[in-house]
Amino acid sequence: MEISGEIDILIALIRKHFVFDEENYPELLGKSENERLAFALRHVAIHCAKTTGKIATVSEAADHGEAIDAAGLKTDCGKMLINTLRLADLVGLSGNDLEAIIRKIYGE
Repeated sequence: MEISGEIDILIALIRKHFVFDEENYPELLGKSENERLAFALRHVAIHCAKTTGKIATVSEAADHGEAIDAAGLKTDCGKMLINTLRLADLVGLSGNDLEAIIRKIYGE
C-alpha cells in the first residue's frame, strides 16, 4: 500500500496553514533561518505538550470514573497528527521518509 503520497498531501496542507512567519509571529522579524527553525521547533513542541496534556486530562478523569470525552479525543488525535507532520516537515522529512521510518520500526 502506498501511503507516502497521502502523507505528503497532508504535510503540504498543514504547512499552508501552520506558517512560521512575521505575520503570525512578530518576534521572528529579523531572525536568522536557524533562529526561525529553533522557534518553530519550540512552538511545535509546545503544541504537542498542550495536546498531550488534554489527552492526559481525559485519561486521568476516566481513572476517577468520569466519562471519556471521545469527541475531544478525536479532535486531539487530529491536532497531534498536525503537530507531528509539521515537525516532520520542519526537519525535512517527506512522506516517503516517514513511511520508511515507520516500516523500519515495525520490521517491515
